[in-house]
Amino acid sequence: MTRERVDASDVGEFFWTSTDLMSILDSDGTWKVVNSAWPNSMGWTLEDLQNGPFIDLIHPDDVAATLREFDRLVSLPDATLVEFRNRQRRRDGEYRWIEWSCQGRNGMVFSAGRDITAQVENQSALAASLETKRAILDAVVDSIITVDDNFLVLDVSPGTDRIYGVSKVDRVGQNSRTIVYSDDRIHVASELHRLFKGGDGNLTSYRFRAEHVDGRMLTIETRGRLIRDANGDAPRAVLVSRDVTESVADEMSLKDAKEAAERANKAKSEFMSRMSHELRTPLNSVLGFAQILEMELTSPDALEVVGYIHHSGKYLLELINEVLDISRIEAGHISVMNEPVALRELENECVELVAPQANELGITINSRSSYDVQVLADQQRLKQVLLNLLSNAIKYNRPDGTVTLNCTQEGGRVRLSVTDTGPGINPELRERLFTPFDRLDAESSGIEGTGLGLALSKGLTEAIGGTLGVDSVVGQGSTFWIELPVAEHAKTLSSRARPSLVRQAKSFPTITVLYIEDDVANVQLVERLLLQRPSIRLITALRGVLGVDLAQQYEPSLILLDVHLTDIHGYDVLERLRGDSRTIDIPVVVLSADATTWQQRRFKNAGVDDYLTKPLDLQHLLDVIDRHLFIAGFPLPFAQQELERAPGS
Repeated sequence: MTRERVDASDVGEFFWTSTDLMSILDSDGTWKVVNSAWPNSMGWTLEDLQNGPFIDLIHPDDVAATLREFDRLVSLPDATLVEFRNRQRRRDGEYRWIEWSCQGRNGMVFSAGRDITAQVENQSALAASLETKRAILDAVVDSIITVDDNFLVLDVSPGTDRIYGVSKVDRVGQNSRTIVYSDDRIHVASELHRLFKGGDGNLTSYRFRAEHVDGRMLTIETRGRLIRDANGDAPRAVLVSRDVTESVADEMSLKDAKEAAERANKAKSEFMSRMSHELRTPLNSVLGFAQILEMELTSPDALEVVGYIHHSGKYLLELINEVLDISRIEAGHISVMNEPVALRELENECVELVAPQANELGITINSRSSYDVQVLADQQRLKQVLLNLLSNAIKYNRPDGTVTLNCTQEGGRVRLSVTDTGPGINPELRERLFTPFDRLDAESSGIEGTGLGLALSKGLTEAIGGTLGVDSVVGQGSTFWIELPVAEHAKTLSSRARPSLVRQAKSFPTITVLYIEDDVANVQLVERLLLQRPSIRLITALRGVLGVDLAQQYEPSLILLDVHLTDIHGYDVLERLRGDSRTIDIPVVVLSADATTWQQRRFKNAGVDDYLTKPLDLQHLLDVIDRHLFIAGFPLPFAQQELERAPGS
């Protein structure tokens, strides 16, 4: 058929310009006419198509169905409309979904097709998504329901049946509160009302009790979210509920156990405190008057009797102190303050204290090593432990025996050992060694003791971050050792020069330093410290925002900055200072109790000049202030040492 014959019709122009795929097929399936949409959309010209029947372009899976529709069109009366879809091959080999509207007339088939590939793919993706979501809902243990603003259930997941024993059929259309325990329904209704009064995406979370169909009481935790449609449909709420009955019961049990332990611990502490008071009060009179009698009496017999009283009283006081210390350790109330401790100095001090005891029993104390090391420990607690180990080594020794101290270091740990030449400890008794009041059957030895010393020493050593252990050979002696970490920053043992109190000459200029700090006591401390630097005028700000304003107004030579301020964070203050041309170059020194590594790194990366942690080393703070002011160009007398060390001085 020629274009001229088609053009003769009133719809000719529409046929040729339409973006739909229009064609005329003969009854044998050969192409007679196609419009311009075919080469434009599918890549085929009429000459291409005339090389074979139309069925050659159909996807193999759609051939049979397409042929049935074509045969029906050829055989049906004229003007019968048939609609169907199939996949049509483009010239580049890609298949596209086409939706056809066809009519048979005079043994020919007139067709109009539209590309619906995107629509089909979207429908397939949606179907797959819905199937995935349905599979997820089926697998989720939680109950997921959708309710309207009247709290009626619109949809239910299978988890509802698993939790409550109620099927989907029995739940849909019912009020969602029917499964809620009667005493909790008002609470649930209040939460749902609040949810529906909010905007789209509003959330809620609440707990309630529910009754299972078998009569069990359940504790349910629910989270809900409101959904409003853009079309103006009624709002819905999606409620996700979980059975937390067991976890709540565990929480209650844990809470009860914790409260019981706290009550017991409190009762124990109160008992020990009262016992301390009740025992120490009469002991004060016993020991006090015993000492008075020892001063006043002259009769040897009377003095001997009073000596027994005095000695027994001191023994009882020692026992009370040890019991109280062990009680504090067990309760976790023992206070320690770890700092660098010079081990050699501590050893010498302890040896001097036990020397009279050793001399009385003919015991020689010596040291095998010369060392100069500092450990991280609480000095008073460590001294208490070392004195106890030395005292035991002297008491449980042979006549004219020796006590040897030895110190070794391996990596970051130091081991201080106390070795005696006593009878040693039987291996069967080792596990009882650190048990309070257990003297390892030494009651008949005639050696005084309470059986608390080693238990107390072990607890104190662990409290200060160390380890206490023992090595022993029967018949040769025992070695008790303390292992502690090396102090990373050793304490200077030599006396440090006191800060100069000399007033500066009036000829030197006044220097402004700004301190931004919200703690009045800290402000007063720095104010008192800087009295040693009369040329410095200190301006203080108790709030961060005010500090920024003062910095911009006075343009100080140095800014001291706290981190955790009451109004804004110190980091925000620093950003504002660095973002202003008037304050961008002013050195900033942070003074903070926050000693965390990440916080220090954060400020240093932002450009602070120094970060000092509280409690402050005041001499070090003065040195830092002097250094920054010297760098700024002030020839201050207190920076003279820096001046002398400067290049070219």
